[in-house]
Amino acid sequence: MSEANLAVVRRMWEAFIRRDFETSLAVFDSDVEWDGTNLPDGKVSHGRDAVVDHTRRWAQMWENWEVELEDVIAAGGDRVIAFIRERGHSKTGLDMNERHSDLYVIRGGKIVYRKGFSDPDEALVEAGLHQ
Repeated sequence: MSEANLAVVRRMWEAFIRRDFETSLAVFDSDVEWDGTNLPDGKVSHGRDAVVDHTRRWAQMWENWEVELEDVIAAGGDRVIAFIRERGHSKTGLDMNERHSDLYVIRGGKIVYRKGFSDPDEALVEAGLHQ
């Protein structure tokens, strides 16, 4: 099952990066739990609207913003970790070139849970793969 779960997360990110938001969003369960508490104004919310709201608010902060999927790894059971590189220049003049991670839980071919991490190693710790 882990290869299938890895493919779900890869498919979601590849669609997002090519701006196929409909395909990307379809990978999420309709009641996905979205944990965005790694951001200053982040919160835990539910549903695909939460995914859209979080992404829209983040994207609006940047004059230019790009995301690169670096790696996707199995994290035990139904969990997957994605490592991404974000680059951009914010509307307030901040330049960003950082590596982040997301921990996902996949059930029935859908993402049912996502938690973002500003420090990529934190996802490994959360999954029990690193101390």
